[in-house]
Amino acid sequence: MEISSRKNPLIKEYRKLVNERKERRAAGFFPCEGAKLADEAIKSGCTLGEYAFVTAAACEKYPDTTAGLAQKCTVVTITEDIADYISDTKSPQGIFITVGYLDKILNLSTISNSRQLIILENLQDMGNIGTIIRTCDAFGIDGIIMSNDCADPFSSKVARSAMGSLFRVPIYFTDIPEAVDLLRQNGFTVYTAMLDRKAERLGDIRFPEKTAVVIGNEGNGVTEKTAAACNKSVFIPMDSAESLNASVAASVIAWEMKHPR
Repeated sequence: MEISSRKNPLIKEYRKLVNERKERRAAGFFPCEGAKLADEAIKSGCTLGEYAFVTAAACEKYPDTTAGLAQKCTVVTITEDIADYISDTKSPQGIFITVGYLDKILNLSTISNSRQLIILENLQDMGNIGTIIRTCDAFGIDGIIMSNDCADPFSSKVARSAMGSLFRVPIYFTDIPEAVDLLRQNGFTVYTAMLDRKAERLGDIRFPEKTAVVIGNEGNGVTEKTAAACNKSVFIPMDSAESLNASVAASVIAWEMKHPR
């Protein structure tokens, strides 16, 4: 069977997952497309949705990916027109899957097993979030805590920019000041990244074994309530530019957390 109608119920459902955060949350699954993400999801042992959608050309070009998907779910062939319709990229590879939600519960067990965390408060740029997830994976950060008003990390754009790291880095959604209090009670030193030259300079700090750093909104930074809850603040020294992109700042800080001078 090959799906060629845009009115097919399975296609309509997939499109909802692509376009609406509330639909993703209600279903408990988020969409991913492309051979690499499909391979990474399989390799990481993620829960896949009941169906994978693959064009005939993709079946021929990516036989190993298609075979791997066939062991996890029902592979349904779709036309190129349907692939263009459900994709949010200009040149889709023709492979579309859904993956079970990966967010975790932040509790004492989680904290006791973690040593280094990045906290994101009200970040809105999906590309930034995807890059931060990928960076945390690369540098071995134990997890990311996100405020509920951050952009959805389970959007297809974030999944693409995270390049498979989304399947490996634990993500926790919670109130940030409450999370900071819980971390501090359990021995963490929590820093807030700020544009304040009175803060401790990154590069001069030898981060404690249990450290978390808060990265704030792209335009407004960390909220006053969260900043007040943190132990300390950290400043990235710069020669001339006034500030760094949020994902760049997070990358520099994550590197220093793992490789203190």
